[in-house]
Amino acid sequence: MGSVKDLLVLEPACENRSGIGNFVFSDRYSVFDWGEMPDHILNKGRSLAVMAAFNFEQLELRGIRTHYQGLISPTGNLVRFPDLSEGEGGLATMQVSLARVYPPIVREFRSGERIDVLYDYTFFEKHRGEINNYLVGLEIIFRNGLPLGSSVFKRIERVQQLADAKQRSTELGRILKGLGLKEPPKPGQMLPQPIMSFTTKLEAGDRDLSEKEAYRLSGLLRRDFNALKSIALQVNVIITEQAVKAGFAHYDGKIETVWDNGLVVCDVIGTFDENRFAWQGEQISKEVLRQWYKRNQPEFVKACDKWKKTGPGWQKSCDVKPRRLPKSFATLVSQMYMSGCNRYTGKQVFDSPELEEVMEKLKGYKD
Repeated sequence: MGSVKDLLVLEPACENRSGIGNFVFSDRYSVFDWGEMPDHILNKGRSLAVMAAFNFEQLELRGIRTHYQGLISPTGNLVRFPDLSEGEGGLATMQVSLARVYPPIVREFRSGERIDVLYDYTFFEKHRGEINNYLVGLEIIFRNGLPLGSSVFKRIERVQQLADAKQRSTELGRILKGLGLKEPPKPGQMLPQPIMSFTTKLEAGDRDLSEKEAYRLSGLLRRDFNALKSIALQVNVIITEQAVKAGFAHYDGKIETVWDNGLVVCDVIGTFDENRFAWQGEQISKEVLRQWYKRNQPEFVKACDKWKKTGPGWQKSCDVKPRRLPKSFATLVSQMYMSGCNRYTGKQVFDSPELEEVMEKLKGYKD
């Protein structure tokens, strides 16, 4: 079970045959790597499933391979996005093809109370280009802009706190060069052009990788690794074009891939949990929930930052537990997901107020 969706394996994957599984999208949510939070957001799961299905079908129209098969009706039939009826609330289960997962070898080293973890990817280096139908252990992230809450602002803040002025200037210059900027950015600022980066997928936490490191642990041949970047940019373009049609700004997102005699886009793409969007300057994504905790329980946010550094299972040791959301706020977030899905896909799948009304109430919400 994941923190926000479950996977039901119907047929396991083999080296040369894809398996079959169902993603069951729940109304759970997770922020700050905590895992399942104490509240559920009504119809959040269905909204994400519908958006993901819509986006996968858009990719297929552009010739990009995906693991998506369709949404599952209550009678067990596969349903495509055009078949969904307006006002009936979508579907929460998606059928996908499955690949094998080869996790890296985990080696733990204890130093006092701290557990240091080393991830060994020797298997992927040794068998580069030889394994098939496997999950590539990377998340490929694309950024079009820098919304409030972007990790870029944390990096800049850490650099600006360095005592050595020369080091501070050098590190800040390196960050800005990577973003294509000359001055430190402001929240909400768009970048001159999209940029890409890599993080790990199969580790306890997402670890930033250089392109050289990403290639090393990918198990892909060089030409196929280079194709990863091209596909990520194509996906970004497709989602951005749809966002613009809907009146959204598209800040960032990610893709994950399988290698199955070619690259296949997998997991979930282009939703309000995987990507960050904005509507008339207001964020419309899971970031709304993160910001609520930053305003109303900052001690929880700080505790998560502190304890996650201690290694896997840190949530049990964390000395601050998350508060529950006010019911009125949870209702507005639920409407944001549903109304946002309606606007993005261009179909009134959910019986929910117009997005303008929902976002106005969220903007004026008093904690």
